[in-house]
Amino acid sequence: MAEVQALEDVAIVIRPEKDNIAVVTADFLDRGRELLCHGAVITISGRVLRGQSFAVRPVPKGQAFVSLGDPIGLASRAVEPGEPIDESNLEDRLPRLTVRYRDHREPTPIDPELAALSFDGYVRPDGTVGTRNFVGVVTSGMCSSTEAHEIASRAMREIYSRQKFPNVDGVVPVSQESGCGMPDGHAVELLNTLLADTLRHPNLGAAIYIDLGCGKTCVECSAPIFQQAVPDYSRRVVNLTIQHSGGSRKTVERGLEMVEKLLQQANQFARQPAPLSKLTVGTKCGGSDRWSGVTANPAVGVAADMFVKAGAAVLLPEIPELQGAAMVDLAGRARTREVGRKLMQALKRYQRYVETFGDDFRDNPSPGNIKGGLYNIYLKSSGVKAKGGSSIVEDLIEYGEWLGDRKGLYVLYTPGYDQISTPALFLSGAQVALFTTGRGTGIGCALGPVVKIGSNTPLARMNGDIDIDAGTVLEKKASIEDVGRQIFQETLEVASGRKLTRAEQAGYHTEFKIWESLWPAL
Repeated sequence: MAEVQALEDVAIVIRPEKDNIAVVTADFLDRGRELLCHGAVITISGRVLRGQSFAVRPVPKGQAFVSLGDPIGLASRAVEPGEPIDESNLEDRLPRLTVRYRDHREPTPIDPELAALSFDGYVRPDGTVGTRNFVGVVTSGMCSSTEAHEIASRAMREIYSRQKFPNVDGVVPVSQESGCGMPDGHAVELLNTLLADTLRHPNLGAAIYIDLGCGKTCVECSAPIFQQAVPDYSRRVVNLTIQHSGGSRKTVERGLEMVEKLLQQANQFARQPAPLSKLTVGTKCGGSDRWSGVTANPAVGVAADMFVKAGAAVLLPEIPELQGAAMVDLAGRARTREVGRKLMQALKRYQRYVETFGDDFRDNPSPGNIKGGLYNIYLKSSGVKAKGGSSIVEDLIEYGEWLGDRKGLYVLYTPGYDQISTPALFLSGAQVALFTTGRGTGIGCALGPVVKIGSNTPLARMNGDIDIDAGTVLEKKASIEDVGRQIFQETLEVASGRKLTRAEQAGYHTEFKIWESLWPAL
């Protein structure tokens, strides 16, 4: 029999003051393993793998298992210390949760030292500041996306170079697949709003708006709308119509001529110091594992709080992944009771949207999530919430709503799906995004840099897409606060152009997807 070992050598209790389960940090714990916990010896009663959990206190039948300080499900039978948590004893129901709506009249205090910091960005005529200076080739829809990609690709090979255009960060295709075959009214109005959000984004120094010529977001239809919404549209954007240019090949050649002039125009902008109050930081997680909510997400939360205290704005998306106690907590720390109710209504609204398709709102954790120890949506949601830190929630931002000059922490109405939610951050004005993952992803975004934070060190070591290793928390080489400060500093390096993210270095991660409600996105 192995000698009794301290629990913290092989497992972690994330919030010891609240949690009644531990998460295994060793490769596995076999039945019969004895661990010292709170001065008492507990015996593991079944094999538990890395990332999975076992009880550290007795949990009576019908009582909640608690992790990350939140209830994640009810015990379907009495559970003793040392017993693994699995489908045999975990019921995907929560105790009745009560929202304590409050008014928080005092704003999150500004930290003078943080507020005095700056980043080097591209100051636009409208006062916004970009972290990148791209020439964008923006599509009206699927019918012009092939030409947009060809124009951007050839421009990068044949025209652009850093030596020739030292102040420009490249030519990017901003391609989406809507624009036609869609109903009039709200759908087209929303798409025009999203396209305007794209064209006005401070990370674009100039852009081509390319259209086939007969879609519902054609130049003739949409340019008048854009001129009202996009500052300095006529100088900033050049319109290009395939049907008026003589077809696809001639359009590409004409587009390349336009890009060369736009590169010269964008090159007139140079980086200069800007206060952090000009920065909007998006947060996102995808390909999560059990450690996402233990290391990477709380560390991003530390950075998020630092940005809020510096006077910046932070976006927390993923409504369907803010279920259970997660949204209850966010609603309880909303700026006003009205905002708190708005957050809870957003959750119900999303549930109705999913049920319209006959699907279950809780069908969220993927097989990979579950294998990694994320047993259900409630546990996953508690980890997702951690990215927002502890600041007051100022308001709910709708999908496609431009944040503008508002500061502080905002919940953003989006799906959890990475390919929709990540672009949505930029479509509301974020100039940089922090993306946590426990299983790996190469995702970037056409509109700006995406910093990848790995939740565990093996992933960070083997996966070339990871920018920051938060697994040092598990290895006891750094605290969550240490990693949070590292994320904050590296975000400023990326925002200032002194460092490229791994996705940017790859050169082909220009993901950009519009939320189309053909089926529910979770």
